[in-house]
Amino acid sequence: MKNLIFILKLLLFTSLFGEAYSVSTISMFNFNNSSFDKNDTEAQKLSKQISSSLIDLMKHDMSFIEDVNFIPTNDLEEELISIRKSLIKEVKNKLNSDLMDIIPKSELSDIVKKISSNNLNDIQVEALTDSLAILVSSSAKNLTRKMLLSNSENEGQWGEISIDDLEKFIQNITHESVLESTFTSMIAASNKDFSTDVFVNTQYTIDDDMITVNLYLYNLDDFSLFSTITEQTYINNINVLIKQLEFKLISELGIYLNDSEKAKLCMYDLSKFSKKDNSLYLSRMFMTEDIKKLKYKMQFSDDYDLISEYYIAIISGLMENDISYNLKFYNDDNFYNVYSTESSNDNAFSVNVLKENWSDKIGVSQNLHSTGGQRGQSKMLIDIDYRYVQAIQFSDRDESFIDVLKQISIYSFIVTSGFLLIQFF
Repeated sequence: MKNLIFILKLLLFTSLFGEAYSVSTISMFNFNNSSFDKNDTEAQKLSKQISSSLIDLMKHDMSFIEDVNFIPTNDLEEELISIRKSLIKEVKNKLNSDLMDIIPKSELSDIVKKISSNNLNDIQVEALTDSLAILVSSSAKNLTRKMLLSNSENEGQWGEISIDDLEKFIQNITHESVLESTFTSMIAASNKDFSTDVFVNTQYTIDDDMITVNLYLYNLDDFSLFSTITEQTYINNINVLIKQLEFKLISELGIYLNDSEKAKLCMYDLSKFSKKDNSLYLSRMFMTEDIKKLKYKMQFSDDYDLISEYYIAIISGLMENDISYNLKFYNDDNFYNVYSTESSNDNAFSVNVLKENWSDKIGVSQNLHSTGGQRGQSKMLIDIDYRYVQAIQFSDRDESFIDVLKQISIYSFIVTSGFLLIQFF
């Protein structure tokens, strides 16, 4: 059934954009709309991380796929800023001069043509003119409401709104409306230098310990919405959310990936590790259960050994980038600090744990050697089989061990239970 659904989507995409395997150019913008508790300092911090890196991480991961080309985010942002400045100026002028009047559609069409440098076809102009009409109407209503509220807060002072106040209201309302609209992104994507086929608008919401990301896919020929992608997860599991968004986006674009290509998409680039935030792909914990979930969601062949391939790649990356980390093994509630990774192969990896006692632990065999230095320094090398690793974690030194243990225990239960339910149904 899933394969049938994919084939139908592939046929639909082909009918919309031509040959299925021709290169599609995608203008996927950074988040221009987000929702979170502004009084929550942790949510604010996470929001900054998401806004600054999530979209670029996705584009980086998908760059190996030959059938799709993503316009660099910086190029899109530069064009978007220019379009927004022009639109703010035009809308502000209209609100200043015609606040109480209905603005003719022809005038709105002229604005669309002007700020798009006449790059649009008639269908695009018509669609964006309707969008601009809604934006201007909404701005006018918000402006009127703002003025009334201002007077209600100053009872008995009706008529006290000055020209400067009105100018300020218009500027603020116009700025807010333009920033939150899809309109400007559509025009920016239509820049002839981009040769865009599909435009993707993005939005996210942080609510307590959950994050929801929405991707809206538009056919640039007529700006029609043809797909919406939604993913939700716990904020400590954004690394998996990113991979699921990537796979869903590629699938919605009608691109087929074989198991090897899917596996490559599942990998994490360790050069993207953030020393400032001590995180990788906005996450500090990577669990084996996550890989099992991705294997199921991405419809790998049953016999494909994704877990081994994943750990070979991530351990090699940790070693190459000299990143310290902690390990957790199955049937063991402890986290073990790894001083450095010495070597790895297809089945196991060797770590240096200094003088820490790892003996008699599940999945750990102290079968190499220990050497001491003149000043009492020592190196204890331990071989670890990938099969026994449950989680890799990057943690702050001041982070409570109990908090970490609760986090992995609760999350492991939720993921495992949810995964089993998915398989059952």
